[in-house]
Amino acid sequence: MGKSIKEKIDDIHESIEEKIDDVKETVQDVQKEAVSIGKEQGRGIKAEYKDIEKIRHNKELIYYKSDALAIVSRKLGGFDEFLKVVDDLTREGYWMMNSEDVKNVLGNFGLSMPGQARGTLYYFQNKKYIN
Repeated sequence: MGKSIKEKIDDIHESIEEKIDDVKETVQDVQKEAVSIGKEQGRGIKAEYKDIEKIRHNKELIYYKSDALAIVSRKLGGFDEFLKVVDDLTREGYWMMNSEDVKNVLGNFGLSMPGQARGTLYYFQNKKYIN
């Protein structure tokens, strides 16, 4: 004999409760993952801020230089000094390969504010290391 209406309703109720429990578990897993990602990004943002501040407070135009690579920081003002550094690097066999604007960390999140531009980094590579 088939199940009564009450038994069918109880089965449906039990099935719905199981699905609700599954959804709750999934939501809890997603929340844990979101918190983990948030913490990881927070550490990355702090590290990025420290890097930007290190670049900003560096007094020299050449931020980093090795036999293969030179990174030049171009800040507002000081154009003639920048040209001299570029000229010297070019004479040493470095080619400019890329540039990157350095901005306030908040600019990465779409927050615009005065003083956001921190300058530009220029990446030079020695031609003897270019294939």
